[in-house]
Amino acid sequence: MPNIEGWLAEIGLQKYAQVFAEAEIDVETLPELHEEDLKELGLPLGPRRKIWGAIARMRAGATGRHAHVFPDPANLPDDAHAERRHLTVMFVDLVGSTEMVMRMDAEDMRGVISKYQHAVAAVVDEYKGFVATLLGDGMLCYFGWPHANEDDTDRALRAGLAIIEATKKIATPDGTALASRVGIAAGVVVVGDLIGGGARQEAAVVGETPNLAARLQAVAEPNQLVVPGEMLAHLGSTFVLVPLGAHNLKGIGRPIEAFVVQGETTVKSRFEARRAGTLIPIVGRDAEIRRVLQRWGNAQAGDGQMILLSGEAGIGKSRTVQAVVDSIAPDSHIRLTYQCSPYHTESAFYPFAQHLSYSAQFSAQDTVDERLDKVESLFQGTPLTHAVLAHLLGIDGSARYGEIDETPTQQRAQMMQALVEILLRMARDKPVFMVFEDLHWIDPTSLELLDFILAALPGQNIMILATTRPPFDHAFGSARCVTHIPLGRLDEAKTRAIVAKLTQGKSLPEDILQIIARRTDGVPLFIEELTKTILESGALIEGAGSYTVNGSIRDFAIPATLQDSLMARLDRLAPIKEIAQIAACVGREFDHQLMAEICDIPEAALDDALARLISAELIYKRGIAPKIQYVFKHALVRDAAYESLLKKRRTVFHRRILAVLEARPDSAPELLATHAEAAQLTDRAIVLWEAAAKAAMARPAYKEGETHLRRAIALNAPTAATGDKAALGIAIALKVQLFVALSQGKGLWSDEAIGTLEDALAQADKHGDTPLRGDIIYGLLMSSYFRGRLERSVARADELKGLAEASGDIAQLLVAKRLAAIGRLKMGRFTEAQPYLDEAEALSEKVASQNLAARFGHDPIVGLQTYQSLGATFSGKTARAKSYQRRAENRARIIGHTNTTCAMLGLFVICAHVANDVAAEKQQLRILRPMIIEHKVESSHLWAEATYALLQMAEGDATALATYRKAEEAMLDAGIRLLVPGNRVVAARRALALGLTDDAKELVDAAEALMNDTGENSWRPDIHRLRAAFAIAENDRPRAQKHLLEAISIAREGGGTLWQIRATIDLAQLYQSTGRIKDALCQIEPVFTMVAPGNCPQELEAAKALKQALSAAVA
Repeated sequence: MPNIEGWLAEIGLQKYAQVFAEAEIDVETLPELHEEDLKELGLPLGPRRKIWGAIARMRAGATGRHAHVFPDPANLPDDAHAERRHLTVMFVDLVGSTEMVMRMDAEDMRGVISKYQHAVAAVVDEYKGFVATLLGDGMLCYFGWPHANEDDTDRALRAGLAIIEATKKIATPDGTALASRVGIAAGVVVVGDLIGGGARQEAAVVGETPNLAARLQAVAEPNQLVVPGEMLAHLGSTFVLVPLGAHNLKGIGRPIEAFVVQGETTVKSRFEARRAGTLIPIVGRDAEIRRVLQRWGNAQAGDGQMILLSGEAGIGKSRTVQAVVDSIAPDSHIRLTYQCSPYHTESAFYPFAQHLSYSAQFSAQDTVDERLDKVESLFQGTPLTHAVLAHLLGIDGSARYGEIDETPTQQRAQMMQALVEILLRMARDKPVFMVFEDLHWIDPTSLELLDFILAALPGQNIMILATTRPPFDHAFGSARCVTHIPLGRLDEAKTRAIVAKLTQGKSLPEDILQIIARRTDGVPLFIEELTKTILESGALIEGAGSYTVNGSIRDFAIPATLQDSLMARLDRLAPIKEIAQIAACVGREFDHQLMAEICDIPEAALDDALARLISAELIYKRGIAPKIQYVFKHALVRDAAYESLLKKRRTVFHRRILAVLEARPDSAPELLATHAEAAQLTDRAIVLWEAAAKAAMARPAYKEGETHLRRAIALNAPTAATGDKAALGIAIALKVQLFVALSQGKGLWSDEAIGTLEDALAQADKHGDTPLRGDIIYGLLMSSYFRGRLERSVARADELKGLAEASGDIAQLLVAKRLAAIGRLKMGRFTEAQPYLDEAEALSEKVASQNLAARFGHDPIVGLQTYQSLGATFSGKTARAKSYQRRAENRARIIGHTNTTCAMLGLFVICAHVANDVAAEKQQLRILRPMIIEHKVESSHLWAEATYALLQMAEGDATALATYRKAEEAMLDAGIRLLVPGNRVVAARRALALGLTDDAKELVDAAEALMNDTGENSWRPDIHRLRAAFAIAENDRPRAQKHLLEAISIAREGGGTLWQIRATIDLAQLYQSTGRIKDALCQIEPVFTMVAPGNCPQELEAAKALKQALSAAVA
């Protein structure tokens, strides 16, 4: 390893060796340095950045250079391997093995023992348990380690029952059937790493539970499963239990109530077995319940329905089903409940067979004939139907019905047909409500049968309400009668409502409510568990109407469900605890390579630690090497690990993470910023949050950009408040960028956007010489423009022009010229606007290669070309307008900036409105609306919805006027007044065409009133044309003539040639209708000289037709 002078020489900075030597920094210290340390050494910025990059590279490739090195687990004392966790332990013993050894050949005995062990192991594996120890005729098995499941206790009992049956099927060579005893117990144990050198070690499990399971096995009779009474709370009513009384067991210091497990109960559903009697009123599912009940109403009327309630575990699917069932009168329908099982995913017809068994009320004492009688009493049918059902239920009906003379395929089809016919027969008597729980565990045959039932639903009064967890992608043929209702996580208000029900209306302290909301992710089951944990913790004092904290929040913030799996274990295991804590510092997700670089422990040790966290189901793994990713299973898991760290330790870990991530060229800036902020590297965090915002807005993701900028502004605010000039400059730059983000996301006209700029302007005044004053003026100008303050925006354009000329900022000068032009266009001063457009076009060539969209929030050159198109359209130069549009489209396509494209398409729609080109209008909206939705460009959304309603009116939909009015109201509420007068004129003309004359008049009045207020006069000539149309309809031709002459005068004065042509044609037609043919000819003749050939085709065609008619009349 080189010394510090040699290391510095490698990067060309050996002249700073003395600085490092005086600070007593050697090569081994380098990885622990931070950017702030380099500043304290007094290094200039350039060398500081170079050294910092070299340190980051060193960290990325280092192996063992951190001061804090985790010990290798292989060198730790044995107890450091242990995990504290809740485990269900099963002890299985072969009955009479000693006697068998005495009478059997050793080789034969070996074969019997092998079959027995393999049978037990196969069952344990089927139920996802773990065979921990083989003791000849005894076997110790775990459920809940190394992989936990949500129902490990149930799995263990079902496995125990299945082992007893499997053992019975094994016989010795002389035909004697084997028997077994099974004892099961559950509790907290310390379980070690049993996978070590290939050996399984029973001694690695410490606690009472394995001993209790073994002692209960000894209590059992042959072929019995015995459990302790203390397990009953975990079992609900899922199993049939017979008490054996209290027993004093060796090594157990208290009497144990023992129970024989005879089998599973015949409850309808898992939910009923687990939660009955413990339910609180349902919260947050009113809309979903209403939808289900609406579909139920359809089904009752003979329109069969199927509903899929989907959502993650604990989200409340079964609780929602129960709420629906509770709201339906029980005597109004037949309810059928089918429960799929994780243990029978390959058992054909399992949920149907279980339902039939439940309905028949079989008992263990029933004879075959009694069972067959019960089946026949349930369903009328042919002997073949009964024989098929008996076969489905595992009853030998051959003595009564004879052998079924069909192939297995035919029997399967007959079974399906019989089950469908039974269902339809029920539906003839009453509506049938079928509940299908846990469809994600359905067997393939039952799923096929469900498809057949679904096909029969049309015309039937049957509804299927099914629950499932994602991913469940069976489409059910995309049938029309299938409704998918996803259940999402609850918001904070509903989380609080659940808490209030659990506390019976007594309030909890606000900080505790926030903890519950933040850590439970809106999952109802988690909300209940965490709240109950807090209430039962003893850390709250219950008052008459509220609870108060009696101690630290940290005493009860972690729910009991996580104490065993995370905190209790990790508190004892420092190396693994620190791995989890570092991972929590990284975030909810982290990758294997990052952990290897941060933790700097041997890879095998890291893999072992991560594997054990996976086994505990604290995290899960996805992907394959070398791109393995880990994810904390739930926010509660990550929070518990993270919050157990002292803030100082968090800072250390975050700095280490930041150093590694900065060496990765693909690290997202928002990720770096998060760690820099948490590491208290404020200056670095500000820079990174700004970079993150720029990257987000480029995607575009304006809301995220806004969030990132606000983080940067907040970090910079304390220093800026002191008047520090550098911090003020940063604050101004950040707020200008925030305005850009807000203008795209919420609109230039929003109070928030304008307030941001006003704050920036105040800070610019304090700063004195900021180069961003022009950008601030630009933003305020645009806000004034869209709020309809056109005179003010034109004045600000002149102010911006002066700033740009003084600074030599060509891009800003281009923007100023363009804005001066478009303000005049909107005011109807088309001729006056043209020089500004021409000057802006000349400037655009000088800055065409710059990334103008990033600075201004849109590309001003594309904006210029679209407004040139609009100006040309107003001026009757429609061919040139199309040319400008093509140029704008080409540049927009090249730069690929979403907001620019949206603004361009919006202006094209306005051009289409002016040109009366509905086809073009439709084409542009077809592209624009999906783009706005996809990229969440809220600034364009309201206007686009209003404009789409106008298009619907043009296509003959009179009801769209109401939609337009609603959208316009939203625009005005948002502060948008620009564009509204023009929209109202278009709406009025289309309303008039639909025969809605009164609405058209109202719209014209409203348009003119807003024009008078804003000065947006570009559509004013068309206002007069519409008023002339109203007058003609009322047979008031003098008034019509007055309005048309006014329209011609306004258009001529402003340079709006297109309006002038249209009003002139209208006036000629008016003269024609009163017999003033010569006056009409005098009016129409100049039209042909107003525009060059190829322009205004609609208007010229109308003028030619009118002239021909007038000429014919004269002749």
